[in-house]
Amino acid sequence: MAQTVLAFCGLLSVKELPIDGENKSLNLSAEQRQKIVDALGEKLATEAINGIDTEIKNMAQNNLDLKAIQDEIDALVKESSLSAEEIANIAKDEKGDGETLATLKALGAKQKEQEAIIAKLLNEPEGDSPLEIIRGGLAERGIMKHSATHLFGSGKSYDAFDGGRSWNARLRDGGMKATDFNSSGTIPLLQSDLEHFVEENNGTLESLFNDFRGLPSQWDTRTGVLDRVSDGYIIPAEIVQGRAKGWSPKNKLKIASEQGQVYRKKIDITFSGYELQEIENTWIRSYNKADGSHPWKMSFIGFLLAELIKVQMVDDRNAQINGIFVQSPDGDNLPGAAVNSQNGLRYLWYYFRDVKQQYRAFDIGVPTESNIVDYINTMIEMMPEIERKEQGLEIQLSTKWLKAYMKRAGEVRPQLVQNAADQAKSMYQSNSPIDYPNFIFQELVDQTKTDFIGITQSKNIQVLEYNVSEKGKFTVSHEKRDTHIFADYRLGIRIKFVGTKLAAGDPRAFEVQKVWSNNVPVFGNEVFAPAFDDQSGILKVTFPSIEVDSAWKTNITAIEGATKGSVIRIKGNTGLAAAKNLVDDGGLDLASNFDLSLGGTIVLFANVDGTFKELSRTTAPEVVATTDISFSTAALDVKGGSVFRFTGTADTTITSILNGVEGKTIKIYGTDAVDVDVTIADVATINVVTTAVLGDSNDYIQLTMVNGVFVETGRSITA
Repeated sequence: MAQTVLAFCGLLSVKELPIDGENKSLNLSAEQRQKIVDALGEKLATEAINGIDTEIKNMAQNNLDLKAIQDEIDALVKESSLSAEEIANIAKDEKGDGETLATLKALGAKQKEQEAIIAKLLNEPEGDSPLEIIRGGLAERGIMKHSATHLFGSGKSYDAFDGGRSWNARLRDGGMKATDFNSSGTIPLLQSDLEHFVEENNGTLESLFNDFRGLPSQWDTRTGVLDRVSDGYIIPAEIVQGRAKGWSPKNKLKIASEQGQVYRKKIDITFSGYELQEIENTWIRSYNKADGSHPWKMSFIGFLLAELIKVQMVDDRNAQINGIFVQSPDGDNLPGAAVNSQNGLRYLWYYFRDVKQQYRAFDIGVPTESNIVDYINTMIEMMPEIERKEQGLEIQLSTKWLKAYMKRAGEVRPQLVQNAADQAKSMYQSNSPIDYPNFIFQELVDQTKTDFIGITQSKNIQVLEYNVSEKGKFTVSHEKRDTHIFADYRLGIRIKFVGTKLAAGDPRAFEVQKVWSNNVPVFGNEVFAPAFDDQSGILKVTFPSIEVDSAWKTNITAIEGATKGSVIRIKGNTGLAAAKNLVDDGGLDLASNFDLSLGGTIVLFANVDGTFKELSRTTAPEVVATTDISFSTAALDVKGGSVFRFTGTADTTITSILNGVEGKTIKIYGTDAVDVDVTIADVATINVVTTAVLGDSNDYIQLTMVNGVFVETGRSITA
């Protein structure tokens, strides 16, 4: 193109070609254009002129791009607060365009500096004072950006500095003085801020609830449930028959439905002014450590709300799995347990299998670590063929049995294990049982201490709510020195369809089942539901294991609600103010009155005629058995125990104590073997008052680990 330009200049006898800057093209007169056409011809002249016009436009655009880049770099440098001196210093001794090079170098250097600051703050220990973190760190370095009126420059009312929101000003200024949450004007502000925050962040709140819930994502969810919900199912028997004369209808139908329920729940929390100050301090520390996945948690009101929601979600997740509903008594200072605020999934399995007997369970014994793979396979193969080939099925089981399956499957089918380079990788990795990819394992982390395993469609489990955001609508009030925060909401869970029982005369086709399980107890023997006294003398049973509340005041003369043929356990309570009895009278066939105040447990059998027969009883609370550990060497390993008895046959001096932890207390006993003593003296990790010689099985020395040394804290030695 340069040669063409030179040729044009020669033809026109000019040093530079005339250019139209506005149109970005050659500005040739008619005479000049004709000279070029005469020399090159019309076609070649037109192509040459168009080519030069294109080049002019490209050059102009490049200049604009460079200018835009330079403007953007200048803006970034300005945001980084670089001085002219810093730019000049960084640009020294470099080649090229001094101005552009200086800006680029300065920008890179400033970015590295800020990355170093952030990395340092992320590693700050929790104990650093807010003053050091904020005033000596973020504020001076310009990382925290606030407007003159609002924290983070958000413009939100709950982030304002004025109006008494001293917590926002404290974060801005790095102040050490905590907010006085007992002042009369503070609580109305918190209430107003909560309302505004929930209104403006409703979508984010719903996301937070889902994040913390921790229930399987494959399960169905239904909102807008005010109280109860029910779906109907039509189950037909066979309708086809061979053709013949006459009219012979055989279209029998059965309509079934399962009902789900949401339970009304509440949150009542009381904070002292000091506790709110501690939350304020935690907020400041967590902000400066860049903690939290949601940006709005930087606001104090958002942080406070998130902390409440986290606890709420853990409580609700556990109740959704393990809940056994018990109506809490009315009145103040009578809080019910979160796990008793609703019936959970495990209760539904128990209720439909053992109470309503609405499905048939598999009677295949109990799972073991060695048979678990075959056990799961047997359950699947016992399902009807049509159902077991469906997609979307899940096997609900505890973490214990899922891990046992993965381990055993890796042993029996090693060809299915990938990269079995070590023991950890030799475990089966798939989330589906062997040979059944249409099933998934649904690990229920809150389902513990049970061998129960259930199977159904994932979408057959449905979480029920009224309104997700209602759980975030807290109300704040103040009384004397306490701040009260409370909320009301609804939550539940259901199995959408379980199965149908055959009535007399029903065809076999009416027996439809959509859930399957083994027949082991759904709950362990350690699970009891509380019973509150309504002073009627009647114990109302909705769960087979009942523990009377410490406020129980009346004798029990009758039991209602028990499933006929079931075993009922009733546990007393040593907290009773006076002795109260389960009375041997009428429908209660007992060996004698059972004193509930002793804390023992009585086991009854529910007869088909509605009476109860005593099977066994204890007269005191169950005591957790402790197992003493025997040892015979000079090196005592204290892992897994607290009482150690010597069983050696020769005199032994303890030279070391292994696997101790800070604060652990142990007792070491001697032996009754003739002329065999155990000696404990000062060594590097043992500090005794005087050398202890244990001559028989009643002699002991007690040691407690303090700062890595087992120090004597007691002894009993007979001469």
